[in-house]
Amino acid sequence: MKERISAFHQDKCILCGQCLYQCPVLELSIEEAKIERKNLIEGRQSRYVLSKCTSCMSCNLYCPEQANPYQLIQERWNDLYKTRGAPSIYKGVCPTQESNVWQLLNIFLSEREKKWISQWMDYVPEPRDKVLLIGNFIHLFPFIIGGSKLLDYFKPIDRIDQWEGGAYLYQSGYLDIIQKIAERTKNDFDGWGVQTVVPILDAVHNMFTQVHPKEMGIKHDQTFINFHDWLLEKINEGEIELPNQLNLTITVHDNCYSKPFGDDGWNKHREILEKCGCKILEMQHNRKDSLCCGFGAGASWVKNISIPFDIVSEGAKKFKEAEKTGAKALVSYCGGCIYTLWAMRELFGSKIDVYHSIEIVRMAMGEKINYPHDHVKRAWDIIATMTYQLLISVFQKNFFIEDITYDADLSTFRPKKYRLLRFIRMLFDIPMFRSLYAKIFRILMPIMKSR
Repeated sequence: MKERISAFHQDKCILCGQCLYQCPVLELSIEEAKIERKNLIEGRQSRYVLSKCTSCMSCNLYCPEQANPYQLIQERWNDLYKTRGAPSIYKGVCPTQESNVWQLLNIFLSEREKKWISQWMDYVPEPRDKVLLIGNFIHLFPFIIGGSKLLDYFKPIDRIDQWEGGAYLYQSGYLDIIQKIAERTKNDFDGWGVQTVVPILDAVHNMFTQVHPKEMGIKHDQTFINFHDWLLEKINEGEIELPNQLNLTITVHDNCYSKPFGDDGWNKHREILEKCGCKILEMQHNRKDSLCCGFGAGASWVKNISIPFDIVSEGAKKFKEAEKTGAKALVSYCGGCIYTLWAMRELFGSKIDVYHSIEIVRMAMGEKINYPHDHVKRAWDIIATMTYQLLISVFQKNFFIEDITYDADLSTFRPKKYRLLRFIRMLFDIPMFRSLYAKIFRILMPIMKSR
């Protein structure tokens, strides 16, 4: 295994504290920010960052010296992981652990969804294929792209145990695990002999083109194409037509992984949406200042039982800003954010619509989507799995990720009986119980959250 290369440039850091002072989440004074930055560099105890950071990556853009302060935070989280492991509830997003979300959700998938997923997971790419990486979180919402003509341009594949190249582990600072994932994905791509890989998710594109070669010492020989760059090009060339202009007011959630792409990425995403007939109303925090959807709050965990409440508490800020714009819909171009945002929408009882940008394009193309029914059902599927995972995690200890690849039987993908989970989900089919659960969750949130 090659030696990891830290992306934090200590030689460039002048300890000015601007990275943490400008952070919209921490809200530190300039003196507090300077002290905290110094403590992080020297490996001393952190008072704020390691327990409150939402992993939004904005601090890298605030740094006047381009020292990459976010990567120092990751290094300190990696140090913590080595000593305490991961919280037990984190097994839910580890595909090689029992009772992960992909395994649990299998019992709720429709036959149509199972057919799509089976095709994507079973297909073995050939050298001539232009491979489309579906991604772990689009896997949970296969109807976002399943059945679309957009898939005709690619050979879609779904490899959950590629961990999206380590993208969401990267946000939690599990850097040594990501290096193993980088090596594994390289072996996959080289073994298939493919030349062109198109990740749907910006985060995955960033992992393969930036993080793996520059930080993990793993260089991929394939050409990686950003899906949204490809999509905009096809729209501009007229190959993908958008006859059904939507006349929809929207606000855009810029996900954490959009930060490395900067204005080029933010502008292209907005151009696609405007070409679909959308009018964009910006939130208070957007682009480089954009707040995390909430998912990243799990990176700075303090207590296992508090993690879901911390995530939802941070996500509440996003919904307040989105609703304040007066937009009809909140649009994200990240599957992981859709996973979080839809669960929160149901728990908050928000009336704002939530779309993935692919759904916006599909509607403008004239394709029919079963909105909002599919999303509402899936949101409660996910809330049920989240509840189940929280309950069983109370009786489990922290753990270390040992295996990154499925075994031959896919034993941690194939579902078990999960009687308790099925019972919880059955209760959520009762509207009154849904309302009661959401109300109780909101009451508990200020008590149970750790920040």
